[in-house]
Amino acid sequence: MLQAIRERAQGIVAWVMLIVVGVPFMLWGIQNYIDTGKEKPAAVVGDREIFDRDVTRAYEQSLNNLVGLEDYDEQALRKEALERLIRDEVISQSAEERKLTVADIEARSLIQTLPYFQTQGQFDKEKYRIMLAAQNMTPAQFVGQIKRGLRNEQLQQGVMESAFVTKGELETLMRLKNQTRDVRYVKVAVGKSDKVFSDEEVTAFYDAHISEFRNPEQVSVDYVLLNLEEMAKGLEVTQEDLKKLYEEQKTNFGTPERRKISHILITLDGTDEKADQAARQEAEAIRQRILKGEDFKELAKTMSKDPLSGKAGGDLGVLNPDAQEASFTEAAQALKVGETSEPVKTSFGYHLIQVTEVVPALFKPFDAVKEEIRKTAQKNLAETQFYERGQKLAEVTFENPDSLQSAVDSLGLKIQHTALFTREGGEGIAAEEAVRKVAFSEDVLAGKNSEPVEIGTDKAVVLRLNDHRPATDKPLTEVKSMILSRLKDQDARADADRRARELLEMIKAGKGFEEAVKSQNLPPLKVVGVKREDQKLPEELVQALFKAGRPLDGQETPGDAALADGTHLVFTLMAVNDGGSVDADAKVEASGREYLERTSGQIEFATFVKRLRDSLDVEMTVKE
Repeated sequence: MLQAIRERAQGIVAWVMLIVVGVPFMLWGIQNYIDTGKEKPAAVVGDREIFDRDVTRAYEQSLNNLVGLEDYDEQALRKEALERLIRDEVISQSAEERKLTVADIEARSLIQTLPYFQTQGQFDKEKYRIMLAAQNMTPAQFVGQIKRGLRNEQLQQGVMESAFVTKGELETLMRLKNQTRDVRYVKVAVGKSDKVFSDEEVTAFYDAHISEFRNPEQVSVDYVLLNLEEMAKGLEVTQEDLKKLYEEQKTNFGTPERRKISHILITLDGTDEKADQAARQEAEAIRQRILKGEDFKELAKTMSKDPLSGKAGGDLGVLNPDAQEASFTEAAQALKVGETSEPVKTSFGYHLIQVTEVVPALFKPFDAVKEEIRKTAQKNLAETQFYERGQKLAEVTFENPDSLQSAVDSLGLKIQHTALFTREGGEGIAAEEAVRKVAFSEDVLAGKNSEPVEIGTDKAVVLRLNDHRPATDKPLTEVKSMILSRLKDQDARADADRRARELLEMIKAGKGFEEAVKSQNLPPLKVVGVKREDQKLPEELVQALFKAGRPLDGQETPGDAALADGTHLVFTLMAVNDGGSVDADAKVEASGREYLERTSGQIEFATFVKRLRDSLDVEMTVKE
């Protein structure tokens, strides 16, 4: 069940997770997202409102995906975020109208797999509680949001899986995929330039590219640092607390008892009480046959409605206790080896459960892992303090923007310093891109404290400008040799461009390929049967070759592929060899069908959502 849930945590639900979990769990500025005062909505979808704080969450997530990119249109990004939220609301309302549902256990199982709530790979209830409390959200509210995302995913999958591929479409794809092409080509390489450039030409290049010949802008900062690991050291933990934590996380130090389980599943033919009673009676009848001596495995093969396990005589393998629904687990844990349960109801129907083997629990003793547990306990204690001190750090440095001393006095932190660094790189905390971005922000350069900056999940810093050195132009004398090298390279590339262009024009004018390349003393190359995924030829040549038109009336199709190093590959497409409509490799054909179905499904869903939106009253109130 958990694996199925993980596989479904994609598409709509994936970005819902990021918006409802990722962005609000940033340490700072959470209150900006949860103000409850009356505000004008950014959009209204049907009778539901989308507020600017919702758009901000989605916008911030988009920014996270653009880390490292300096050029982006903030207004366009916010508009795209709003459109995404409207689309989600349209889908959600449609899912509600169709009465799609998600069980609480599915949502809770998914939540337990989210890394935000885990400690050493295990779900941490305390961390879950703290993080939800930090954004004024109850577990019930959070489960509701997760269920909404999963329900939307149900609708999306339902529409996409309705798409189908015809035999003709698949055959066309296979013919195109298996198509090969024959080519002749020559390399027009970049040579060396002997041109002598005057001082005037060097100066003109320098003036035109002055921004490329600069000593970069630099800053150094003072900063105060909150470090979770440092906070954890020395925290006192009682022996009682250590033993309690050991019991809670015992599965981390070995393996719990596991049981090899078989089952026979009887599904319900309907949703009413009559269908429920019929399924239970059928399960009970099978149980009586087992009690009278009939073989469980043989009955599973013929009677179970679970086709996969049924083929194996009902065998589900060795299962952990938490891998099934509670009623199933409770019944399985109570059975002795070889004993068959009474009918047990789950969301799938009624089960007859039999335990065929018990694998005993095996754990490291408490004393062997005591110090490891102590570190975990210290970290858990420190995490609570970390969030509290982080909030305090944000408050005191905001209220006292002209100094870091308030953080020293209030939190006992020390002021540290960096060396000069640029926007592109630095040492220490300046090696972090997020730190550099904030260090060069308008507020910090103006002499104000920064907002707290997260470094990973266990550090946060507040920066203050120490020194600022604006960018300066390098003198021409310092970069003259570099400019001459670039001018010569440009000249050599221009010569290769010219020679390739002349050669291509000769071929297009009717001069034969062989004669044309012979006139430039270039050795011709010939390759037959080039495939789309050919890795022996340069990628640029293969792409140009498969874009070239099919040769007509015996005339080869000429073309040119330019490589990154300036080399030109001038070619003529000799022939196009159509591939077979069926691939010899069944896996390739299956992959092609999957590709077409996925593409068709995406188009179907996009069209479906557009129709839904057109049918709803959607009003956008934000300014363009």
